[in-house]
Amino acid sequence: MANEDNALSLKSAIGFTGSVAGGLHYTPCGKFVVFPLGSVVVLRSLTSKKQLFLDGGIDKKVSCVAMSSDGSFLATGHETPASFKAEIVLWNLKKAIDNYSNGISSSEECILHVLSQHHKRVQAVDFSCDARYLASLGGQDDNDIVVWNVSTGVAICGSPASSEFSHCIKWLNTRNDRFVTCGNFHLRVWQICTSTPKLHPIDVGMGSIRRVMQCLCISEDDSFAFAGNKTGEIIKINIERDEIKPFDEPERSHPSLMGYNKDRFSKGVKSLACVVNPITGNTNIICGAGDGTVQILNPNLQRIPSHIAKVDGGVTSISLNPDGKSFLVGTEFSQRYSIDIPTFQAELRETCHFGEIHDVCFPQKSSEIVVTASEQDIRVWSVSSKRELLRINVPNTTCYAVDVTPSGENIISGWSDGKIRSFYPESGKLQWMIPNAHSDDVRSLAICPCDDDSDTLGHLISGGKDGTVRLWRVNEKHQTLVHSLKEHRGAVNSIVCNASGSQAASASADGSCIIWDLRKGVRIHALYEPTVFNSVCYHPDESQYITGSANNKIGFWDACDGSPIRFITGGEADITCLDIHSKGTYFVSGGADKKINVWHYDDGTLIGSGKGHSGKISKVTLSPDQKTVVSVGSEGGIFIWSTPLDG
Repeated sequence: MANEDNALSLKSAIGFTGSVAGGLHYTPCGKFVVFPLGSVVVLRSLTSKKQLFLDGGIDKKVSCVAMSSDGSFLATGHETPASFKAEIVLWNLKKAIDNYSNGISSSEECILHVLSQHHKRVQAVDFSCDARYLASLGGQDDNDIVVWNVSTGVAICGSPASSEFSHCIKWLNTRNDRFVTCGNFHLRVWQICTSTPKLHPIDVGMGSIRRVMQCLCISEDDSFAFAGNKTGEIIKINIERDEIKPFDEPERSHPSLMGYNKDRFSKGVKSLACVVNPITGNTNIICGAGDGTVQILNPNLQRIPSHIAKVDGGVTSISLNPDGKSFLVGTEFSQRYSIDIPTFQAELRETCHFGEIHDVCFPQKSSEIVVTASEQDIRVWSVSSKRELLRINVPNTTCYAVDVTPSGENIISGWSDGKIRSFYPESGKLQWMIPNAHSDDVRSLAICPCDDDSDTLGHLISGGKDGTVRLWRVNEKHQTLVHSLKEHRGAVNSIVCNASGSQAASASADGSCIIWDLRKGVRIHALYEPTVFNSVCYHPDESQYITGSANNKIGFWDACDGSPIRFITGGEADITCLDIHSKGTYFVSGGADKKINVWHYDDGTLIGSGKGHSGKISKVTLSPDQKTVVSVGSEGGIFIWSTPLDG
């Protein structure tokens, strides 16, 4: 039996939560990048491409990331699905980099503090210039500011951010007692008195301008702040203000509006960064817009026509390279680009899914390649290099199921428009299509062996949202319906075939799992439970079936008569997916509790589990060599786990 400590370890991951504003960061040394993926933060080397996962043991999505100016500390804010306390994890980033250099994969000893004060969501975090303080901003249900002592993890003081929702918080670059916040129809300059302790805000005089401001950057000399809004403007603010005074003393200096650009950006301004022109010494602004435009503006907020680039998706992160020659861009479509400042040419560095991944599979003869199905596309990945090899786009549809023929010559997929499509794996071109395979979504499919006709690719069985199970005989020229089986009353969530292709099992949301005779097109027997069946698998010797369901149970069933053998509790929430070791000794499960679990089949005991996902796990699969588990989930991440299972 595998050791519980090493039964399931996260080896690598493909993904980037591009929706997190300001989530992508260079380290000050310029050798690493830090970015969120689900509930973890990834520290990735730019040279070796190896990864270290900063996992605070919190299975909640990372909502914001901040790094201290000297690279010593990292702060990650999280969000909860309900009105519970949302945590902030404070990391010793230097120690994490040292661990990476020494080949230590554990990150638990790098946690300095876990801070808990905000409700439901941490909207933004930022460090003071000397990294003594951390300011955190709560989400819409909280909207409070809390200032923390970084060394002790103790809250110094706090205050409501505003009567309106606040989006962003930034410390000044040269003072550790002032920061700026912006949000819906307000922008405020704050000063903190740690001895009192007290927070004192002054509202910026905006005149008649009312804007929803969602991002901030501050000039190096702290003279000005620049705020990007949903209207597509960049607002320039003079942030000079008085020190904290008694209430009866008049103000001498008040933050004020300096101007804004007249030429608006499409779909709003989502990210900003200040960069100093080395020739003139002027502070220019790099703007990232919602339509994917990246452009530099001069100090007068005029666009520089020669410095404009276009990327895929709204720009949510801009991180300057410490060498000052380039910067990284992260987008809502989870793409990462590097843009050279002198030439302003955008180079695509990393890609990943931006929506939920519904299915994943390996070709039968390769453990190096994995295929994923998601919103609007199918992608083929290299497991070792973690790079995208092929992308097949079908606009305005969702791919729910994907499989690869045993020969590896076809990628067959089921889509939300009710069609089954087959693509060439080399070019991604459409090979053939069944236009009306189901009246609604094609939710599941499986390829069955077929030995009686060498000209035939095989039998294909599909399950729809309408509850229909259909068997198809397919080749390159003809796709023929063999059987249409309508006994389920709910969506068919999972379909698997036995080794000979004579039988198939379909798991449905109606509380039934039906075993079919594919040659006769009739039901052999059915498994019933008052729950939703999400997944079903054959044991390799086909003496039993195992099912995963919405009542948190994993069921073991006798293949002779369909009678239940036993049930075990598989997790704290729905069991959404299963896969079994080729020898039948172990099996792997994933669920809505965001955990991957490895089980001993005969004993029904938990061998080990892994955390990393921040949402429901959609599918889990073992590689053909049985050494790797790949899991995909609702956050769009592909997690690759090493499992030393000896069978």
